[in-house]
Amino acid sequence: MKTAVKKLYERLWETDKDKFTWIAILDDILEKEKEQIVNAYKEGCSDSILDESTDEVRAKEYYHETYGGE
Repeated sequence: MKTAVKKLYERLWETDKDKFTWIAILDDILEKEKEQIVNAYKEGCSDSILDESTDEVRAKEYYHETYGGE
């Protein structure tokens, strides 16, 4: 599954390679979107009562498994 921002990023990259300013902006937006998804996962599906140290790891694994990438 890809997020809407990821799809937009890929489409712009394929069609407008000369517009690196847009790509840099979208890179920043994509990273912020990833952070929001990871944070939402941690807040919504957290087992922090048991072990907070694994929340970040599980949240990033969720993002990777669902959306791919890093």
